[in-house]
Amino acid sequence: MMRTIFRIMTVCFVILAAEPALAQKPGKIVLGTEITPKDTTKVKRFTNRLIAPKGEWQVGLSAIYADFNSANSDYMLVLQGLGAKASLLRVAPEIAYTFCDNHSVGLKFNYTRAGGMLDEATADLLGNLSLSVGDIQAMSSSIGGSLFQRTYVGIDKQGRFGIFWDYILGYTRSNTVFGSGAEDDTYSVKDKFFAAFAPGVVYFPMNNVSLQANISIADVSYSCTTAYQDAEAVGRHTGWRAQAGLNLLNLSFGLTIHF
Repeated sequence: MMRTIFRIMTVCFVILAAEPALAQKPGKIVLGTEITPKDTTKVKRFTNRLIAPKGEWQVGLSAIYADFNSANSDYMLVLQGLGAKASLLRVAPEIAYTFCDNHSVGLKFNYTRAGGMLDEATADLLGNLSLSVGDIQAMSSSIGGSLFQRTYVGIDKQGRFGIFWDYILGYTRSNTVFGSGAEDDTYSVKDKFFAAFAPGVVYFPMNNVSLQANISIADVSYSCTTAYQDAEAVGRHTGWRAQAGLNLLNLSFGLTIHF
């Protein structure tokens, strides 16, 4: 049964990938052509070429996976006998519609799972101060959704390569369990509303299939975190946060089908 379903999905993907893009129909729209600005009196600082024609639908999936193991790391050499592991998985399917040449709006759904474990570690500072910790575990999972507006800028005349940036409004809900030693019923729940800016690059190996990479470099968020113990709320924290900068954990890679 699973083999049959996999074959059907493979055939559907091949058909979508092989079908000529709507924008490539003869006599209509040619990718890579220059987009004339509405206000022609302005001095053009760059040439914006067509890479996402009006009326196009986009369905894609982006993901990132990162893994850390202290046995393969040269960092934190101050920690002796370090035994630590951490991993991060983020999957984000999305759908978008191009309402104007090189401008689209869409919805994205996010699922993230992160975990870490510290078996043991000893810090020896200047030979006078030492600190030992061990048997610490943390696990976090979150789910959410966002609305984004994407603007493309085509670079080459063939309409194969370009850059883009996303303006994002979203919400996530996460559950985090943190403990040391014996298991307990202590955890926290975090609700987060945010606005973010994420630039990226896109490449079309085929007319209606694109590969992309983007990273969030700035965001403003409001969050409410509630701590629970034995199913009862024991604390709550709310606050605003604004940050800007490069964080490799915010980097994601994706594949999108255009039709």
